[in-house]
Amino acid sequence: MTEGGDLTLILILVIGTLAMLVLAMGLFFFFVIYQKRMIAKELEVNQIRSLQQKELLRTTILAEENERKRFAEDLHDEIGAMLSAIKMNLNRLEKKSEDNLLRSLAADTKHNLDEVIFNIRRITRALLPPSLERFGLGQAIGELVGWVDRSSSGRIRFTEYGDIRRIGIRREMTVFRIIQELLNNALKYSQAGQIDIRLRYGRNILCVWVKDNGVGFDPTEARGKGLGLQNLKGRAEVINAVFRIRSSPGKGSSAILITTVDQDDRYT
Repeated sequence: MTEGGDLTLILILVIGTLAMLVLAMGLFFFFVIYQKRMIAKELEVNQIRSLQQKELLRTTILAEENERKRFAEDLHDEIGAMLSAIKMNLNRLEKKSEDNLLRSLAADTKHNLDEVIFNIRRITRALLPPSLERFGLGQAIGELVGWVDRSSSGRIRFTEYGDIRRIGIRREMTVFRIIQELLNNALKYSQAGQIDIRLRYGRNILCVWVKDNGVGFDPTEARGKGLGLQNLKGRAEVINAVFRIRSSPGKGSSAILITTVDQDDRYT
């Protein structure tokens, strides 16, 4: 082969190699761009799905609150009125009857009825705290603690401090439900001798702590066992709040909720 033929062959090999490199680089960049577009599209879809799930959760919680309100009103207006009427008849029977046994029976029945009326009022207040809308979150939590800790033993301590103010009825209702669920869980599962609830109002945030000195639990094993941790997290997400719970067997439990309070939603 001549020298000119060797140069031509070398030139063809170099050009072919460069062409393959250019093609490989083109394929590589195409793959990178395609991956970026796919990731961006997936993030967009996940964001839309997340927004849809949050809106669905918001709608579900709103429907749940409306149902609680309707049930509480029916319980108070209808069942409460009927029981009050029965109590009035028992009072008349106790006063007018000359039979000591019948009077004693009426008195015992009236005492039991008082317990039923008390429990109905407690349930009604738990379903629809009347002071929340009128007086705010702190007043509602204070009343909840008073009704739960009926013996006044000091088992539950509640403190509220900082720049105390209204933060919007919907936000207050959500925070109230989260505290209510945490308190119910502590009373039902923790065997705690002391439960602390704290509200601290900062300039633009509200911090909530709920802590007990009970038996504790493993959060990874508690899912799906009635503690409602996912429900608590879902409620917190609706108001864009941070929610964390820490616990371990034998060391009690503590939960913290942090929600921002903007000037626009303080009184809405």
